[in-house]
Amino acid sequence: MNYPQELENWWLTEAGRHLQLRDPKTIAQRLAERAGKLSDAFTIDREERFTDCYADPLTVAAYGNYFFPQTYARTNFVISELLNFRHWTPPQDRPLRILDLGGGTGAALIAGVDLLSEKFPHCQFHTTLVDQSETALKLYRHLTRDQRKRHLFKSSAVRASLTESAHWNIREPQDLILVSFSLGEAFYQQEDSVVQAWLGQLLDKLTPNGLLVILEPALKETSERLERLRDFVVSESPRNWHIWGPCLHEKNCPLLAGKKHWCHEVRNWQIPPTINRINDRLRRSVWDLKFSFLALGKTPPPNATDINGDPRHVRLLTPVVSGHGKLLLSGCNANGEHAEYDILKRHLDKPQARQLETLKRGDIVTFNALEKLGGKNQYRLTDSGFSVR
Repeated sequence: MNYPQELENWWLTEAGRHLQLRDPKTIAQRLAERAGKLSDAFTIDREERFTDCYADPLTVAAYGNYFFPQTYARTNFVISELLNFRHWTPPQDRPLRILDLGGGTGAALIAGVDLLSEKFPHCQFHTTLVDQSETALKLYRHLTRDQRKRHLFKSSAVRASLTESAHWNIREPQDLILVSFSLGEAFYQQEDSVVQAWLGQLLDKLTPNGLLVILEPALKETSERLERLRDFVVSESPRNWHIWGPCLHEKNCPLLAGKKHWCHEVRNWQIPPTINRINDRLRRSVWDLKFSFLALGKTPPPNATDINGDPRHVRLLTPVVSGHGKLLLSGCNANGEHAEYDILKRHLDKPQARQLETLKRGDIVTFNALEKLGGKNQYRLTDSGFSVR
């Protein structure tokens, strides 16, 4: 996917205004140190993770030029999967209501509106952005005001914590609730039971066809917290939630039991020029977007009955390994198994082999025909038929 040029230009102009500079390369060089500190705070420096990234204008500019596009793209990938693979269809007879909790300057919310506007051109939107930072909310208001296309939807910005639902100023159930890289901040070092109780509050905030989408970093700590949360959802009786992603099943998570892998995505994207210029100094890995996510709904996905229990559908957990005469694939399948798949190269032509060899973590593969092998959760492709989503 391509990050919108008008958003790239807006954040670059915002940075140039504070730095009193116009040259994009010089602006990027001046932002690099702040972007690097933010990157460390969001990942490796866990004890300093939740310092205010809106504390001063240059840090805000670094965030907007380096991290805003990445959050936009990650959200785009997840919602695209829910629309195109899970076949989620929002209402068409009224404005679509979207709530972004802990949304900062609105990257996830704007990504959702952009993608849904493209998919459903006649859809209108009523959106609410909730964040504790007045600086972030002010920037969001300025951004949506300055971008005419983004001013076509009715939007409100509310200063509140995502943990305090009584302060969100929500009067109607929402069709889409986004919690993008803010769950870990809000519930840092708190017990799972606290997050589970909060999840129960969200149930009443969703329409019957609505979806809750949570995105978090691809770290083992944050990913496994989502895995535990989805297992809590699965164990609920009577069940109030259903799994829309990333799992292809509604059984207990096999990865939590094995403790060898954790579920996360790796996605290629078109890197915006400003991130490239900042990264000339930072030398961070920005070519692959990494994240974990959990998508829940009150009803099962439309294709759940076609997929559940069928090991032919598998989401990759590791890159494909090319061995002597075969490819080896490891993933979590729709039968709730952490499984391995042998694919004999003699069954494949060269384009098929290349396609499989370039797959990333999180890609979904459907095989036409499999046979069960002797080992536990081991399968072999018996013909050349497969598709990738």
